[in-house]
Amino acid sequence: MAGVRGAMGEAARTAADVAKFGFYVQLRRALNPENPKVFRALHSADRLVPAVWRSGRSLTEDELLRSGLEPQVDRALRIQYRVAVTELALGRFTRETLQPFVQVEGRHHLDAALALGKGVVWVYPHAGAVMLMLVWLVKNGYPYTQYAARGLAPKDVAEAHGELLGHNRWRQAVRDARERDEDQTGGTFLSLSQPARELYRTLARNELVGIAFDGRIGNKWQPYTFLGRQALINPGAWRLAASTGAMLVPCYNTVPDSGPALCTIGEAIDPKEVGADQRVLRFVEEQIRRSPAEYAPWLLHCRLRNTIDDHPLFTDQAEDDRWRKWIGSGTGS
Repeated sequence: MAGVRGAMGEAARTAADVAKFGFYVQLRRALNPENPKVFRALHSADRLVPAVWRSGRSLTEDELLRSGLEPQVDRALRIQYRVAVTELALGRFTRETLQPFVQVEGRHHLDAALALGKGVVWVYPHAGAVMLMLVWLVKNGYPYTQYAARGLAPKDVAEAHGELLGHNRWRQAVRDARERDEDQTGGTFLSLSQPARELYRTLARNELVGIAFDGRIGNKWQPYTFLGRQALINPGAWRLAASTGAMLVPCYNTVPDSGPALCTIGEAIDPKEVGADQRVLRFVEEQIRRSPAEYAPWLLHCRLRNTIDDHPLFTDQAEDDRWRKWIGSGTGS
């Protein structure tokens, strides 16, 4: 199927595009969250994933080793598959049907932060069952606004990097199916193209604003030491908290080899405290070192996109020197 070109200059359709369409669009229609046995049966197939999914293995292992992490590549692949299967029912979960799939530890930290009445900036990395975490929050009575990029890559970026980010009808169908499910969770989704003032209104209502601090979209970057490497991280999460008085509440999502996913919530952090950003990163780094497989897919994701922009997650794998312009913008190291 590779090499077949769609109409109107679409990116070439690949076998991977068709496989993702079958998984994210067709299989989604067949799953019912009221029948967890079906999910458990599909999850049990995770042992087959490392044998058939070989793309990116060496790069994933290299990223883990560079970060001083145990190279749990096979476990990372199995976790990624299980999370993807469960998230196919994302928009149809209720509080009751979600219970077999995700649990939360440290809820009292979140409640203590909200008791101050200024909202919470909920910060986390792209690791584990992030979307199940979001659904758990909403279904358990925490109004939640997710601030992140949505949709396919902008047209100019997609055209410049067609193989990786190009648009075609298959990729669009997958993206549309996933975002329709997200919209049915009860959470609110704000993209970076929308006015940031809504984030301030959300926090003023004593609600949650969720931000993945390791995301690659934005126009401000600072160098930090993270996982023993120089990383370029957008300081927007802690700046938002500091400007509103909202507490920073970090969390990390793990996926045990059996049983439900787990969201571990850390202690609330006053954003005006000296080194508040460092405390967030330390909490997350400690969690990653305990369970690195959940973070491995994001390490690979970022490594594959190092050629696209001037702010790679880790500068030791930058394709050129454009990232150096951010070093003068201040450091969190």
